[in-house]
Amino acid sequence: MQSALIVHSRHTREYAEKIAGSYKDVSFLEVKAPPGEEVLKIESHKDVIIGIGGGSVIDTAKIISGKKPCIAIPTTASGAAFTPYATIWKGEKISVPAEKPIVKIPDDLRIDLPRKVRQSTLFDALSHAIESFWSVNATPESIKLSKQAIKILKDYMKEGTDTIELIKGGNMAGEAISITKTNVVHAASYPITIEYGIDHGSVCGMLLPSFISYMDFTDLPVLFDCSDTARLAEFLKNSFESVHIEGFDHETMADKILKYERINHGPKPINRDNLIMILKSVNWTS
Repeated sequence: MQSALIVHSRHTREYAEKIAGSYKDVSFLEVKAPPGEEVLKIESHKDVIIGIGGGSVIDTAKIISGKKPCIAIPTTASGAAFTPYATIWKGEKISVPAEKPIVKIPDDLRIDLPRKVRQSTLFDALSHAIESFWSVNATPESIKLSKQAIKILKDYMKEGTDTIELIKGGNMAGEAISITKTNVVHAASYPITIEYGIDHGSVCGMLLPSFISYMDFTDLPVLFDCSDTARLAEFLKNSFESVHIEGFDHETMADKILKYERINHGPKPINRDNLIMILKSVNWTS
């Protein structure tokens, strides 16, 4: 039997304890917030590092594992289990190289996500899939993956209650985005998350309809069974319960967002005036 460090969240502690019996000399690490630079200093002498949870948990496990075997058991649609990097937050969003983990979705895994977590991870995954689909770096493989992810996530939005399907869609979107990297929606979300303390999945949900309207990417609406961009933007807006940000500073945020080169890796260029217009079209105080 291998020794193991099991990285988990408050919500996945019970399952972490359940699988601990398959390993020897097990230690647990609970992740309570997105990883900061302190995670880079954590060392483990265990044989294997296991991450059970969402993006923050899996990114933490990936960072700690280094070159050691890492197993990811995703419980959200973050897609972190399929990317060759991890995100840390140090007053800004920083991507650090990491080995892709071994991904497992056990048959006995039962997940009941809180409503806000479910909404955040859904729109994070949708943003991954859509950004990959329209990316200037798109490839035939990434386009295929993003289309498949959109279908799964769209079906989940309209009729699904099976969280495993949500996770599968997020994993597929993660595979797509590992090829193309994120662009406009995520680039815009990072400074807002840092400034206002709103998780980036929720910020993506606020921004996504407005960026879709601006990009007006012809091939996108049909993937959601919508006749045009306006109907798609309205569908996504009505599917998202808005968060509240008081005193949103459009111009300051635009200047910070434009520091991210990937803001212009979508299908249509964005300048400062365009970006301020997009940000003003979002109802931050609803």
